[in-house]
Amino acid sequence: MKIYCISIYNENYNFFRDNHLIPVGVGERNFDHVWLDDKGKFNISSKNANFGEYTFHYNLWKNNKLNNDWIGFCTYRRFWVKQNYSDPKTIKDLGSAILKEVPSIWKEYDVILAEPLRLGKQKLMKLLKNNLAYTIRKPSLMFRECTIEEHFNLYHGSFFLDTALDLLEPEIKKDFKIYLNSFEFNPHNLFICKSPNLLSQFYDDVFTWLFKCEQEFKDIKLNTFGKKRIYGFLAERYLPFWFKRNCNTLDWPYVYFDTNLNK
Repeated sequence: MKIYCISIYNENYNFFRDNHLIPVGVGERNFDHVWLDDKGKFNISSKNANFGEYTFHYNLWKNNKLNNDWIGFCTYRRFWVKQNYSDPKTIKDLGSAILKEVPSIWKEYDVILAEPLRLGKQKLMKLLKNNLAYTIRKPSLMFRECTIEEHFNLYHGSFFLDTALDLLEPEIKKDFKIYLNSFEFNPHNLFICKSPNLLSQFYDDVFTWLFKCEQEFKDIKLNTFGKKRIYGFLAERYLPFWFKRNCNTLDWPYVYFDTNLNK
């Protein structure tokens, strides 16, 4: 099993390696030569500010770095963990909790997804602060849980998702709309895939879609938090939908622990 640990900081290389993770540096910072990066022969590294970790995914895909083994992804602050783990208080605890071997239960599945996030009812102040106009159009959000679609629109703007949906094939758009009307999703672009062919197919579909979106959004300034990583945010919703639609998936626990802040 290969798990790539994607980081925007040139920190904790030895910790990642010692815990069977492959350190990957992306973004504007300079990384030591021992790190992998997103700058292969064919790359979109310059787009990292808007695509986030997907510049590394593109690098793996286009430079033929997929292999016949479980291949997965975590980040410097979100890690796959063993099923019966305790929340780590220190980085040493984290090392003990990190998943290092393929569990036998996985043999029946094609893809492992992060445990789903229930979006729930949003706090009134967040609704008003993040998207007052959208809240006014949908006042019921003050009293009920929000859907995946509503949550995206609140924090990133409805234009982006509405436009992106129209760029999908009609049948996929229909199914994705149904999925977006549910109340939880598998977050953070975390996944582990058993088949390189399946992973390549996902990359083909998601990048075809994201590059179409990029053409539509090319004249928009993507310079705020909700907009800057817009292609990563779109892919984050599309990823669990795509895998659940195309293969057998299993939800698996992960933990939040910021290794750049906690030593």
